[in-house]
Amino acid sequence: MEIFHAGFLEELHRRGVKPGETIMCGWLWFRAVEGAEEIELETLDFKAMASFTRDLSAAQVIHTVQQERLKSYGATEEPCNMMQTAFVSKSIIPGSDSIFLNRQEAASESDSGWYVGMVDESRDLEDPETFEHRSLYELTISDDRLASWWLLPVGTHVFFDRAEPYAERVEQAGGHQPPTRAEST
Repeated sequence: MEIFHAGFLEELHRRGVKPGETIMCGWLWFRAVEGAEEIELETLDFKAMASFTRDLSAAQVIHTVQQERLKSYGATEEPCNMMQTAFVSKSIIPGSDSIFLNRQEAASESDSGWYVGMVDESRDLEDPETFEHRSLYELTISDDRLASWWLLPVGTHVFFDRAEPYAERVEQAGGHQPPTRAEST
């Protein structure tokens, strides 16, 4: 379902959505709020943690770019949402050309399957203290380039070391792989 088509709010009314209820649509979360005459939607603004807005333009851009990214790679969406976590190197520097993403099988319902690391990792990959879990929402706030890649499937590597970031599909067996979530516990 297209998030922002004219009938979306009408569909929510038909379903009896009440103010305060949360609606998940694709990667995004919305909250129904009381409007002047009817229910309106607000969403996180992607500027600061837990900062909401009724301006849905940032959400629209993220949704559109995610769909275009899937289409350009001929990929089928691997669902996740902004509240799920990624396994993240504590070395990451938001905006760095050395960041890379690797999508693995999710370890749990709260896990997105994404690993966010640095190509030139300086920390010990065998040390569990090298990594942390962070929400995709938090990662997107810190580096908005990441949002368009979150729906790509398991086996995708994304690199930011060129003028335009790019993705590659890789086999999960063999070759250098970042630590799995199971290895971090």
